[in-house]
Amino acid sequence: MSPAGAGAGRASDEPCLVTGASGFIGGRLAERLAREGHPVRALVRPTSDTARLETLDVEILRGDLSDPASLQRAAAGARHVLHCAALVTDWATSREIRQTNVEGTRMMLDAAAGASVERFIHLSTTDVYGHPGGRAVDEDFQGDGGFGNWYTHTKRQAEREVQDAHAAHRLETVILRPATVYGPGSAEVIGQIARAIQGGNMLLVDRGRAVAGLCYVDNLLDAAMIALRHEAAPGNAFNVSDGLAVTWKQLTGDLAADLGCREVRWSIPYPLAGAIGFSLEHGYRLLRSGTGLSTPALLSRQAVQVLGRDQDFSARKLRETLGWEPRVDYPAGLRATLEWLEAEYL
Repeated sequence: MSPAGAGAGRASDEPCLVTGASGFIGGRLAERLAREGHPVRALVRPTSDTARLETLDVEILRGDLSDPASLQRAAAGARHVLHCAALVTDWATSREIRQTNVEGTRMMLDAAAGASVERFIHLSTTDVYGHPGGRAVDEDFQGDGGFGNWYTHTKRQAEREVQDAHAAHRLETVILRPATVYGPGSAEVIGQIARAIQGGNMLLVDRGRAVAGLCYVDNLLDAAMIALRHEAAPGNAFNVSDGLAVTWKQLTGDLAADLGCREVRWSIPYPLAGAIGFSLEHGYRLLRSGTGLSTPALLSRQAVQVLGRDQDFSARKLRETLGWEPRVDYPAGLRATLEWLEAEYL
């Protein structure tokens, strides 16, 4: 295995491998890389919908984070790995979440190191902080070490795997921690919210007063592209957030106005929402194991934390160390998102 930095000076035609390339962020990242002239390998699961990827100049590979041989084939000859694949859910079992987010990340790191990959960019999340609800939370925040939920817990463990790989000089690694990513293609967040607004069943927590922690997807992609080449990036973790004071009430209100819907009026206090989310999570898991139920409940503890606690994360380190600035502002990002919603999603 090569030490960190051993890939410097390698041929520019060696591909970038993007895992989770059929997802929102991974797909947009594959598209951005291809548009800028990078050869791209898009790693997707055998069951993934690849219709959008098939319109791009990328190589589509089928594989799985539980299959080391498929990861080794995907990494062979690659210059960079951008690891976007993760199981983002409150509803799977702890074993399922850990298998993908922790063991899958470890196996992807092993495959990358074995292929002498130059740099490994790991897409994490600000959820690793445990939703502290403070102001300008930075990368030094330690929190109380509480469990949180299985998704948060496994993303913390995955980060430790990435950090250990860098510390052992197996390969260069960079961790990006985006906040609430929105933009065209954000079906699981903005798409779900827009449909709930249209259906009149969108629910706010504590009247939507919490800061939403928005990060427009193109601003996140900018950070990833800088992290690929900046000499100061390896060994670091960076928050990625546009630094907006936009609350959930403002965001849902803006969406409702442009969609021609009534403003969201339903709200529930944070403590009550948390208790309901906890009950629904456990009830859903019991029903899922006994009946094969596949439609998740409407509320979870993680959703309550995201909607009810300020998602105010500082991107000062990213600005000062890598020179990143959010290129797309809120009005432009919202406009592009609404155009996508009306043209392709709703």
